[in-house]
Amino acid sequence: MPDALARLLRRMLDEGSAPRSQFSARSLKELRGLFDAGVLAQTRSGGGLAIEVRDLGTLMTFFRGRYPSEGISVDGPPRARAVGMLRNAKRVGRTNMEPVLLRATGPAVCTRDGVPCDLRATTVQTGSACLLLEEGRFWTLTAPVAIIENMESFLHFEKMGVPADVALYAAGRLSDLALKWIGSPELSQCRFTHCGDYDPVGLDEFLRLKAKVGARARLHLPHNLRDLVATYGRPELLRDSEAVLRRLRDATDPDVRSVVQVLDGTGRGLEQEVLLIG
Repeated sequence: MPDALARLLRRMLDEGSAPRSQFSARSLKELRGLFDAGVLAQTRSGGGLAIEVRDLGTLMTFFRGRYPSEGISVDGPPRARAVGMLRNAKRVGRTNMEPVLLRATGPAVCTRDGVPCDLRATTVQTGSACLLLEEGRFWTLTAPVAIIENMESFLHFEKMGVPADVALYAAGRLSDLALKWIGSPELSQCRFTHCGDYDPVGLDEFLRLKAKVGARARLHLPHNLRDLVATYGRPELLRDSEAVLRRLRDATDPDVRSVVQVLDGTGRGLEQEVLLIG
């Protein structure tokens, strides 16, 4: 888990110097105080430059302050180890487990390790079900699934008219772990309908899903999409993602291309909550 700067600092502590070319601009910025204090110095070395240690004791103090457990095995889940080794849980992108919310409007029972979970019964009883995703221990499910981008649409999924028995809350963009589960053998019998905002980010998320499951993914397209976009859409949904929209214009998926034509024709994007009106 130690980062590139930790490895460079360890090398300088052991060898007294390291090539200047191995330091990123960000690393040099973080070490600026040590240069100002004379702890480190930039020197010539052969045909290039090197970072040389002038005060080994102070550099060791800096190193131990920044990486308190470097060289020591720290047990625990990823973000706990990041705190122990780097003092910062956010230095790890994600943990190795995460919850995912689902609502079942039709019969749907998932299993893991031979233990069943009746998603429909749980939804009736509590309003939604929560599964804990864990790397290497995925739940098995066979049902049509709708991937819902936004919370309100997830909570009122029944009103959207999507042909699916299970709604899965994506919380904006699907996490890497959720996407890995969707593409796993445990969900290989599922078909997926992507229900996101009709804007560049929503379309980009659909293509990300389709890249994982291929033809088992489809985009939810209301028959009156152009009228809805013209009436309820907002231009800033396109302006905020211009680079993504430019890339989507070259997409080969016919549904994505048809939506992009609507977005370009109206100059607006549309939030999916509009499908709950009525």
